[in-house]
Amino acid sequence: MDSNLAEEQGRARKRVVVVDDNELLLKAWRRLLEKQECDAFYTTDPRQALDHLSKNGIDILISDVVMPYMDGFELIQKAQGISPSFRIILTTAYECDFARITLHVDTPDIHVLLKPYNDLKEIRKFLDRVFRDDESLDTEDSFKNPDDIRIHLWNL
Repeated sequence: MDSNLAEEQGRARKRVVVVDDNELLLKAWRRLLEKQECDAFYTTDPRQALDHLSKNGIDILISDVVMPYMDGFELIQKAQGISPSFRIILTTAYECDFARITLHVDTPDIHVLLKPYNDLKEIRKFLDRVFRDDESLDTEDSFKNPDDIRIHLWNL
């Protein structure tokens, strides 16, 4: 493979879908992602997110867990039925026993950002690692759920 082509592919713009029913948090995500090399779609409606990713594909899904119409767990299940391989970042302010939740998704790792967010600089650093496909993210503290998925909780 031509080294210039390989370099270009390494810098391909990520396709990101952000879903949160809270408009203020969507604005915060917009600000967090504005400096990333990405094509981002923001919505409060998980159904619109599915429609968008079915037409445009996806590399990273950032989704709230508790939302109207469908929760974040159902969203990732449906999204994987459309596009089987992408990074998953869930966000929640609610206590969830992720060690017991059966998700029925085909992914080795799910990253969970706990709300409220404490340090936007730390979230930016986390996102930089996600966008660089930093594999060390998936080796950091985690536990497995019944589906054998590594769950990484981030309190940033």
